[in-house]
Amino acid sequence: MKLKQKILMISLIPLLLSVSLIGYAVLQMKSLKSSTTVIVQMLVNVEELNSSAKSLQKSLNAYSLNASAANANEVKQDLQFTGSISGKLEKKLSSETQIKTIKKIILKYNQLSTASSEAIKEANQAEAKRQSLRTKGMANDVIELKRMISDEYNSMQLRLQNHINWIVSFSIIAALILVGASVVTSMIFTERIVRPIRLITNHAGQIAAGNLAVSNVTVTSKDEISVLNQSFQEMVRNLRRLIEQVSNSSSQVAASAEELMASAEETMKGTEQITTSIQQVSAGAEQQTVKSGESARAAEESTMGVKKIAENAASVLELSRSANDKTQEGSEYVKETLHQMDLIHASVEESDAALNELNKRSKEIGDILNLITGIANQTNLLALNAAIEASRAGEAGKGFAVVADEVRKLAEQTRDFVAHIAEITTEMQQDTGKSVESMQFVKEKVAGGLAIASRTEETFHDILDSVENVGEQMQSITAISSEITNEVSLVSKRVIEMSDVAGSTSLVAAGVASASEQQLASMEEVNAAAASLANLAEELQNTISKFHL
Repeated sequence: MKLKQKILMISLIPLLLSVSLIGYAVLQMKSLKSSTTVIVQMLVNVEELNSSAKSLQKSLNAYSLNASAANANEVKQDLQFTGSISGKLEKKLSSETQIKTIKKIILKYNQLSTASSEAIKEANQAEAKRQSLRTKGMANDVIELKRMISDEYNSMQLRLQNHINWIVSFSIIAALILVGASVVTSMIFTERIVRPIRLITNHAGQIAAGNLAVSNVTVTSKDEISVLNQSFQEMVRNLRRLIEQVSNSSSQVAASAEELMASAEETMKGTEQITTSIQQVSAGAEQQTVKSGESARAAEESTMGVKKIAENAASVLELSRSANDKTQEGSEYVKETLHQMDLIHASVEESDAALNELNKRSKEIGDILNLITGIANQTNLLALNAAIEASRAGEAGKGFAVVADEVRKLAEQTRDFVAHIAEITTEMQQDTGKSVESMQFVKEKVAGGLAIASRTEETFHDILDSVENVGEQMQSITAISSEITNEVSLVSKRVIEMSDVAGSTSLVAAGVASASEQQLASMEEVNAAAASLANLAEELQNTISKFHL
């Protein structure tokens, strides 16, 4: 799983669970409200039916005293209204006992309606009086039905209260579990992400200080950090091999320089001997033949010494070229390290953006909670208004006042629950802020690693320049060796001519002496070049010694 996907999962799972918990609570509240609405409407209808029965009794009683058209119309209106209310109420009842009672009421109503209509039609005031007394029987049945519905309402209120208590308890426990799980999960995932980066950064600092004997970092994940760790370990192994190769090459260069200096000293000694021999030849022509043989042998020894110098110079030149190739290879490894560090920096930037997005989503949750709090406050206000209206309605609004009071309590509990969730969201935002600070610390460490890798690249460039200087010195030594070989060959020819031509001994001796002086000067140059090569090899060894393998 990618690092970005892990961070998004840590962010979104608690958010989705919180939204689900809030949605569940809201759905439960709506369900309670709908069930309460039905039974409250039934109470209102039965109360209307009771009022209608009383009104019908009064209108029949009034008609029995005064058989006017106005009283007759009032009786008809009360009959019509009573029939309409009883029909509506019959459709809403579900209890078998309640249904039997409403059917009994409807039967009495039908009989009363038929008898009352005939009494009005015949203007029979005595019959109207008798039907007025019969309405009391129907009113008693209405009161009994009202008692049944009230008992059902009270039982429902008890069940609703228990259900509300269960919802509140469940929501609090679920919220606590969600917060605990979110905090623990965030801490575990954050530590898994930061710990290997911290170890790699520590090892990078040790490598920058010259310690390449660092242990491997174990990363079990399959994300960008694992790729970074593999690249980092490969870089350490390549640096170790490179430092070892450069160290070996510098040791060989130093040894070759020592051999070159020894050969130069031997050649200088031979040249001094040649010079002495030529001076002796100039002093006595009688000893020229004998000394010319010694000079020839000395010239041959000089030729062998110069050849050895040329061979050593060629070997050192080849070693310096090999060191140059290894140094260039090391420079390429350092460039690859810089590229990997850039990839790390880009990955950390993406992680930082994901954490900022999480912080933004947490703020959005806070806004949603504020909206829910506002809705709860409005519900509380509406419940208060409903209670006021119910109190104005008198006896008929008492049942509705109880419902309004329950709705108000439910709104207050919802507001308290939302406040608790808001505290949880604030804690999540604080944890997210800490993660952002930790990611900033990682960014600073990665930037430090980039700087260290850049300095390492500059060091390899310096080593490359030093090795190239060694190569140039070796080429100069080779050229000087060629010149010495030519000079020694010339000396050898001169000695042979001295042996053959005794008459020109003094002239040849002077030429040989001059050539010997030139050879001595050339050997001094060779000796200086060898000393310079030894110094360069020593500087290279000092640079390599800063690294601990």
